[in-house]
Amino acid sequence: MTPPISTTDTKLVRRLALGVMSIGFGQSAFVVLIPLIMARLGLATIDLGLAVAAGTLAFLVGAPLWGSVGGSIGHGRLMRLLGLAMLGAQALLVAQLLMGQSAYAFVLAGLVASRLIYGFAAAGVMPTAQAWLAGTIEAERRQAAFGLLGAGLNLGRLAGSLAGALAAITAQLTVALFALAPLLLWLAPKGATKLEPGAVAVPRLSPLDHRILPFLLIGVSLTAGFGQVQIMLGPLLQWKLGLNASGATAATGAALALVAVAMITVQVLAIPRLRWSERSGILAGTGLIVAGMAGLVMAQGYGAGAAALVTTGFGTALATPAYTAWLARRVDTQEQGAAAGWLSSAHIVGQTVGALVGGFAFHLAPMLPLVGCAGLAVVAAAIAVALRGRMETHR
Repeated sequence: MTPPISTTDTKLVRRLALGVMSIGFGQSAFVVLIPLIMARLGLATIDLGLAVAAGTLAFLVGAPLWGSVGGSIGHGRLMRLLGLAMLGAQALLVAQLLMGQSAYAFVLAGLVASRLIYGFAAAGVMPTAQAWLAGTIEAERRQAAFGLLGAGLNLGRLAGSLAGALAAITAQLTVALFALAPLLLWLAPKGATKLEPGAVAVPRLSPLDHRILPFLLIGVSLTAGFGQVQIMLGPLLQWKLGLNASGATAATGAALALVAVAMITVQVLAIPRLRWSERSGILAGTGLIVAGMAGLVMAQGYGAGAAALVTTGFGTALATPAYTAWLARRVDTQEQGAAAGWLSSAHIVGQTVGALVGGFAFHLAPMLPLVGCAGLAVVAAAIAVALRGRMETHR
């Protein structure tokens, strides 16, 4: 069994996990609120697409940049500053919702500005938290620590979906929770590691650096694979089970909530008790993803399909902390934030590619996104196997 995390480190991990909940909550709650935003502001789907694309671009640019800042000003201070920026962005959106429809250009500019600010600030949360943990917790315990951090993110997504369900009763409460979620970042401890005044500056870390590139490719592969399935799950359920649009929507929501619960369970209860290397975690996780996709292809009913999705969730929950911890082994302390930032950007690239490819693949053949997900999991496993023993550790 992996050595237990110390009491002090456990408190740090839990507080950071609560902080990153704000990111997951903001993601799922925004998706739920899209119909309300469109109705209140008088915008079309193309306008929402533009705003989301702007936020995604800001996230891609911000993640590697913020990753290097925490060591300079202190991780705790940076987390609070990011929380304030995210709070400001949410306040701008809420103010627009309260004002209602106005001049088209004014409304669209405000929404785009809100998503730009939010995306740029939110991009720094996970890299800062991961760098903080990597610089504090011993390498043998990082899989467990990163697993708990991931559980916080997934718990936030689940909570955001549940809060969205409240919109049917009181939309005002959902909007308020959505706006105030960034305050969770103020739960992070005030103290944090900073570079010593006389520390030598570290050269800018490139995503093509041989120490981190394999793990960025693993991250892109796994997120692109599951992204295909996630975006096409509703249409797939309609096709396989003969559901109407309302039934498919409800079934998709329930299935994704079940997957989130499964991932949280693995990350909180299983990973801290496992004794294996990062490579083993990746191989076990990708194996479960392939098994889950095979099960989903063969499933003829909702129960079997849900079980297959849960298996896929188990695999993703095992693999993600494993390659994140392995990446952290490969870089120096001063490079942890930048490496985590590039990994966050890789995840966004994978999710975006998965969403684009998934729709096209489903159009060609409904089962193709499932095959693609399994194939990309095999690619990730092959990269992990190809990494030689000399690359196991760096620090």
